[in-house]
Amino acid sequence: MMPDDLSKPSSPLALNEDNSGFGISSAGQRRLQVVIGHPMLGFGGSESVVMWLIEALKQDCDLTVTTTKGWNRTALNEFYGTQVQENDVKVRIASLPWPLQNRSVAALRGAAYQRFARRIAGEYDIRISAYNITDWGLPAIHFLADFSWNKPIRDRIAPPSPGFVYRDSLLRKAYLGLASAIESPSGRDPLVEDRFIANSHWTAKTVQQGCNVQCAAMIYPPVWSEFPAVAWEEKEDSFVMIGRIAPEKRVEKAISILTAVRDRGHLIRLHLCGRIEDDLYGRRIAELCRKNPDWIIPEGRVSGERKALILARCRYGIPAPSAEPFGISVAEMVKAGAIVFAPQDGGQAEIVQDSNLLFADDADAVEKICRVLESSSSQSAVRSNLHDRARSFGTSSFISSVREYLLPLVEQSRRAGDVIEVQHP
Repeated sequence: MMPDDLSKPSSPLALNEDNSGFGISSAGQRRLQVVIGHPMLGFGGSESVVMWLIEALKQDCDLTVTTTKGWNRTALNEFYGTQVQENDVKVRIASLPWPLQNRSVAALRGAAYQRFARRIAGEYDIRISAYNITDWGLPAIHFLADFSWNKPIRDRIAPPSPGFVYRDSLLRKAYLGLASAIESPSGRDPLVEDRFIANSHWTAKTVQQGCNVQCAAMIYPPVWSEFPAVAWEEKEDSFVMIGRIAPEKRVEKAISILTAVRDRGHLIRLHLCGRIEDDLYGRRIAELCRKNPDWIIPEGRVSGERKALILARCRYGIPAPSAEPFGISVAEMVKAGAIVFAPQDGGQAEIVQDSNLLFADDADAVEKICRVLESSSSQSAVRSNLHDRARSFGTSSFISSVREYLLPLVEQSRRAGDVIEVQHP
């Protein structure tokens, strides 16, 4: 549970002399050193938190990002709509030994990241984990993205596919043992001593029930995309599904639901946005696409203007995961003007907030989709509700919430005048 002395301070920061915003209030005052950690920067929802945290804090703090494998600022800016410049942030890479650097060894990579984060933690005034829990060895703030860090909760809401790699075996136990040895945990319990920021009210409630941890704040992740205005009459009578093509996203379930809708006489199509990998699950989805070329369009991974145009031109959206902690693709569809049908649990239900669009199972999904497709008045009503919901998700809302919560902590740390204990390797 969060300690009482970590309660949210309320003292505001002074304005700069040029009134450009919050920041340094007098000449010569030391800028606070802030590190943002993420185990590996790809192109998911938690990476958007990294990029927009930089945008939110760069005028007030000296920022560092620590991660593994690499930092492609240009690609990240393009994908997330940010304008992070080279001098806005330093980057420190925790690398694996060269034989492992290009291999899929997530546990070892995560262990190397955690160990490196602890090694540099003392150089910073404020430590932020943008993706779940980082064992900094010192007080920190953690943005919760999912429950991959908590096996009981993860297995309850979205049990992973065991497969060959993740099956319980002596080889896997040895592999995880090696990762733990590399990580060398600090022994400090972040759940007891640190602050947590939930990405939805559902996530905050789940972590409170499962871990007896009260989140310090709830901040919706940034949804940056701006979408072209397309009149409803000009949109395609199509669904869109966007995100990673992975078992937990249950793409085959969405295809099954839409197949049943088509069997009821609604000749809708599906734009499937996401890279289909050459693995067991990817090949399964690729086969479904090949069998249904007349209505399933595999778009691959999309970003920028192409992504915005696809979402803006589709009338409907459908995610299928049973309980997403937030569901950034759902928020994107809503912002693009789509009517989104979603499972009734998790943060995705919190985004939609309309019982006409939330389904309990496949049969319920088919009934509710057909009911809306067959009624223009129902479409107008749910579109109005979703338009109101879209205002809650955006980069300006994220930046405002981050600054409202974090900047008083920055000022508190500055006033305290703590000496930074630098830990050298």
